[in-house]
Amino acid sequence: MFPNINGPMMKGGLSFLKNIDFAGLLDGASKTLGVVNQAIPVYNQVKPIISNLKVLKNIQESMKEEPTTENHNSSIFYI
Repeated sequence: MFPNINGPMMKGGLSFLKNIDFAGLLDGASKTLGVVNQAIPVYNQVKPIISNLKVLKNIQESMKEEPTTENHNSSIFYI
């Protein structure tokens, strides 16, 4: 039921840390942070554009609607 204390995982102790390439790990983390640092400003610039597109869609839909009231009392001038 309990893990074997003398099993293969415990015999090596922390020997699995020898196989980790810390230089590669730091390089990968650095590249990831570089991408994130570039993506955040792009997101902040694109976010208002997307929200404005939603507003423009609502305006376009309201312009397509036909007026429900007609004004028969207005004067028409012909030139």
